[in-house]
Amino acid sequence: MSINKIAEKVGINISQVYRYFPNGKPDTLIAIGNDKVQKGAPDPALPKYQDPKTLQIDLIKFYIRTHRESRKILASLQTVFLSYPDMMAQDAQNVGASDIKVLKTILQRYELEDSRIGEVTRVKFHLIDTMIHRQVLEIPITSTDEELAYLLATIVESYVKGIKS
Repeated sequence: MSINKIAEKVGINISQVYRYFPNGKPDTLIAIGNDKVQKGAPDPALPKYQDPKTLQIDLIKFYIRTHRESRKILASLQTVFLSYPDMMAQDAQNVGASDIKVLKTILQRYELEDSRIGEVTRVKFHLIDTMIHRQVLEIPITSTDEELAYLLATIVESYVKGIKS
């Protein structure tokens, strides 16, 4: 969908779209993705998420649900990030309640050194995203999404413990 059609659908002038989204379509897609994360990702502040593995499992379940429900949006975001690589870094820096922030919170709760958190967050994100894409779009890795969430959380936990030792 073009920016003109988006402006037309919501009943505003196209200049208003570019006022809030200077890069046009990439910015609008990122905003839509961030909105989904802010509305659906687990909140690390909740008492039940003091255990990092529980938070990790629920974040992975959220990712799986989002991949299943929003394939077109995710495919568009993937195109944006491949076409504009610096947009992903910019997105991660600008969004306070993003999934990247939740991933960093998990690593902090595993008591990983601050100097390693950024690097390990990227590794975790790519591992999880790749496995979920395979589960949802290709050949399933496990028979249920619940099993995949637990498996990935266990892999992440083992990876972090290996780095710490």
